[in-house]
Amino acid sequence: MPIKVKETKELKDRRMREATARKLCDDATERAKKACDEAIKQANIVYEKANTLAVNDQAKKDAAKAYEEAIKQAMEVRHTIQWEAQVVFTHTWVQSDKDYQEALTKSKERIASAKKTYDEAKNQAGIVFEEAKKSADGKQVKEAAKAYKKAIEQAEKDYHEAIVKSQ
Repeated sequence: MPIKVKETKELKDRRMREATARKLCDDATERAKKACDEAIKQANIVYEKANTLAVNDQAKKDAAKAYEEAIKQAMEVRHTIQWEAQVVFTHTWVQSDKDYQEALTKSKERIASAKKTYDEAKNQAGIVFEEAKKSADGKQVKEAAKAYKKAIEQAEKDYHEAIVKSQ
């Protein structure tokens, strides 16, 4: 009898944490880009004014150097923010994956335990039924067969309930 697998709580939690971390990373990257663009825009304005007001070549060179430094710093800040956001996202993803793998391992252990219990119950019911067949008459064998069938059904029900609970 196939068991329908549903999305587990752990998997939903994992996806939610990863989506939240991704959104935070994307938002930080976008804010860093906007801040960098604004810094470059302001540097352009300052450079244009300084270049216009410069009275000699040295002043123009100094303005150009200051402009290049401002652009460089804006880009460094942008890259640093993006890198930090990516580090946070990666850490969140790794932790989320670790938590999910632990939950998956525990679920597999519970399923294996339920399978073992099911197999033992089925085996025990088979032994009892075989003993009843050896020492009973026809009516008692039929009763034992019904009890055996009922025990197997109950064992299967318990097994499937355990699987559903472990998901």
